[in-house]
Formats: sequence, C-alpha cells, structure tokens
Amino acid sequence: MWNFHKNRSELQLFQLYLKSRLQDVFETTEVKEEWSSMQDEYNRELYSPRLDVAVGPFATHQQLGHVYDEMINKDLAKQFIRKLVDYNRENLERHDGFVNPTTFDDIWDLNYNSRCLIAIEIENQVSRKHLLDGVVNASALGRIGIVIPWSGEKLRAFVKLVRYLQYLKYADKNTFNTTNLLIVTKEQMHTAIEEVLEAENSNIDIVNIR
Repeated sequence: MWNFHKNRSELQLFQLYLKSRLQDVFETTEVKEEWSSMQDEYNRELYSPRLDVAVGPFATHQQLGHVYDEMINKDLAKQFIRKLVDYNRENLERHDGFVNPTTFDDIWDLNYNSRCLIAIEIENQVSRKHLLDGVVNASALGRIGIVIPWSGEKLRAFVKLVRYLQYLKYADKNTFNTTNLLIVTKEQMHTAIEEVLEAENSNIDIVNIR
C-alpha cells in the first residue's frame, strides 16, 4: 500500500506516504515528517514536540489562520476533511456512546492561532500515558489534529482517552479541549486520501476530454 522505500519500518513508510499524498490533497509542498514544532522559537530552551507528519505553511513567527481558512475551503481539501470527520464519528460511535463527535464546522471555528494546518501523530508501540502526549500535541499544534492508532487496541485506547477528557468537561473539571481532534485509522486515512484524489483525477480527465 505504501511500500516504496527499502530499509524503513512500516510506520516510517506510512509517514513518507502521507507526506507525498497530502501534498497533492492540500496543493502544497509544505508537508514535513518529524517536524520540530518549536525549533524556530527565539527561546531555544522551549520544549519542542516533534510531529510525525505536519501540513503547513508553518506559523512560526506569525498567525496564519486566514491562510488555513482558504486551504480548508478548497473543494479537494474540504472533501478530504469531511471524510475524516465521518470516520472519526464512526470510530467514536462504534466504541463509545458518550463522546460528542466533532463536526466540520467545529473544526473551522477552533484553534485559529495554530502552529500548522494539520498535525498528525501516529501511535504504535507506546504506553497509554504516551497517548495523551499525542492527543495534546496534535490538538494544540494543528488547526486540525489527527491521531492515527496503529492497531485496534490503540484505537480503543484513544477513544477512552477522549471520553475521559470530555467527561472532565461534563463534570465541570479542568480538562483539555479536543474538539479539533480526529481519531482515524491508517486504513481509513489511506482510503480517504485515495478516494478524493481519484475523484479529482477523474474530473480532470472529463474536462480534458471535453
């Protein structure tokens, strides 16, 4: 499915696949793997989470919320994000009946001063405590945060974590807002990417024929 480099782990190959295909989805070359989110800050002692994949442009010294608005509002990107929103809802409803699934409009209105357009964390062989890092980093740094569980076990763990954070809010306790966070499996991500790009290519072919 994404095995086009040798001497790389399956997860690293998936990162490269995402980098390549998300450039097409969002029509930008500013997609990076293993991006150090705070590397350009003037204070070099600042903690700098490293995102597995990030879609820019990158708001290192200025706000780019208006740029992200324009990117999200393009037809191809909008179709892709809506597919991810639907997959996130399916995953939450399959494993939990408490969490309120995020809508496309919810994402639009949240985290305007984000560090990048899309922040992706891929979680495989990590502890449940490390999953919280992935949730916080993806949600805080991206206009849209995406966590990709590598297994069914990690999927269920992510759902339980989001449920816990939403329960804290319901119980009027201090919590972290994950409204802009989407839980999407690697298979769902692959399907969403290929479907929107295939549809786009089909439309281009039809136009060319005419």
